[in-house]
Amino acid sequence: MNKELLEIIKYFERLDPKETKTVLATVVDVKGSSYRLPGARMLIGERGEMLGTVSGGCLEADVLERANRVLQTGKTEIFTYDTTGLEDSVFSLNMGCRGVIRILLECPKPNFINFFHHLYETRHNGLAATLISAKAKNSRVGARLTLDEDKLVLSDFSPALTESFMSDCLAVLQEKKSKLIENDFGEFFLEFIPSSVSIIIFGAGADAIPVTETAKNLGWRVTIVDHRAAFASKERFPNADEIILTRPENFEGNLPVDENTVAVVMSHNYEHDKKTLRFLLNSKASYIGALGPKRRTDNILREWSEASETFSDEQLNKLYAPIGLDIGADAPESIALSIVAEIKSVLKDRNGGFLRQRNGSIYNR
Repeated sequence: MNKELLEIIKYFERLDPKETKTVLATVVDVKGSSYRLPGARMLIGERGEMLGTVSGGCLEADVLERANRVLQTGKTEIFTYDTTGLEDSVFSLNMGCRGVIRILLECPKPNFINFFHHLYETRHNGLAATLISAKAKNSRVGARLTLDEDKLVLSDFSPALTESFMSDCLAVLQEKKSKLIENDFGEFFLEFIPSSVSIIIFGAGADAIPVTETAKNLGWRVTIVDHRAAFASKERFPNADEIILTRPENFEGNLPVDENTVAVVMSHNYEHDKKTLRFLLNSKASYIGALGPKRRTDNILREWSEASETFSDEQLNKLYAPIGLDIGADAPESIALSIVAEIKSVLKDRNGGFLRQRNGSIYNR
């Protein structure tokens, strides 16, 4: 779950839907080149306020005009933007991109926004299946089914229609990739909605502050862990979602670490880091990064080996030490950028190299 979706959730938490109308724009299909991928969202209020983007800025003005019509009619619509022609662009904006983008405009129902909130609170992955092109007369564009990893289903569809593509929905949840499908009822956008990344930062020193801020700018859930109350405080980390005061010997059973958790070890205390790395390597964390020189981490692993605590290749492959991408970081802010960028690349299964050296699309389609 990205930052723009979290901002939309927070906006609705402050909103009285009976008094304020909104339109939610969602990219549901992209062919060719586009700045944003399917699932990108923008919320438009009746006073023209906007949260999020559906492009790099070239489509937003036109989407806003079309949203005004949807605000008046309340009718869900699909708009297609085709920039593949030889002319500069359909808007004479000299966009330069060559792609076809379909955008769904709807007046969002509270239960759909509540579904996003449910995913955020439970830290579950989810799926939204939306009808974007209807074949049957009694079908309505914008009708939707939602489910999470517990198979909790809320559906606008008939049992027969729901059953017709439930296997596709479950496959998207399993594969963690959105896709379009078409059957006798119509065309559906099956959107995989990943849970928010949960980052646990072990250590509340000054260098943990920019890591927290950089992670929060991506919409990640941040937990600070340290035993020193003077360091691990809300005053020092006002944007942290949770601050836990505890020592490494108390981690087991008290820290929720799952497949959606990444960890950064930066306490600057050798013995604490040694115990923390043991705990994390034996956990389900998908990424473990350790600050400090390589020999420091090598010494920790050697000492555990001498104490008959060995780790498998699978466990060690999750460990990144020294932490961060090689960008020449030499200050807390640039080190934080290096750390978060490496985590992002690992989660996306990318190598963090130069895009100009990449063949094909810059996105994983």
